[in-house]
Amino acid sequence: MSHLITEYIDQNQKLHTFLEQYKKKLEQADTSFAEFSSMLAENKYNAAMGLVFTQLLQCLDENKNFSSFQLTDISALYESLIDLQMHNLDNYVEAGHFEYAVMDNLAKAQNIVSKGLQVASYKMEELKLLLEKIEQDIQLQSTK
Repeated sequence: MSHLITEYIDQNQKLHTFLEQYKKKLEQADTSFAEFSSMLAENKYNAAMGLVFTQLLQCLDENKNFSSFQLTDISALYESLIDLQMHNLDNYVEAGHFEYAVMDNLAKAQNIVSKGLQVASYKMEELKLLLEKIEQDIQLQSTK
């Protein structure tokens, strides 16, 4: 089991390094698209690559690249990322901004952002309760 954990961590680190380096290449989206596509397939369309993929798609300029999909495809991709990673607040921020600024779909943007705020509020409450328990235990340990 330890081997699986180690491999999982190694894969996460490899992917993290690639994504951090690739974000700097978004301005050259058309020329670096093949590299990203290859990594996307190699990583079995890992959801961790989703937001950078949406950014890449929005940065494409060359007609051959940009004309091969619709903006509604990006919208659907954001929806799938939210469904899969419902606690990742970045998905709500990016999807809400996309629907608002690119798609001019104010109602959908409002709905996405409202759901994101609900998730954030719930998670903040969870974190506050956990922190209270930790601080109580710290106090108990310090009085012993």
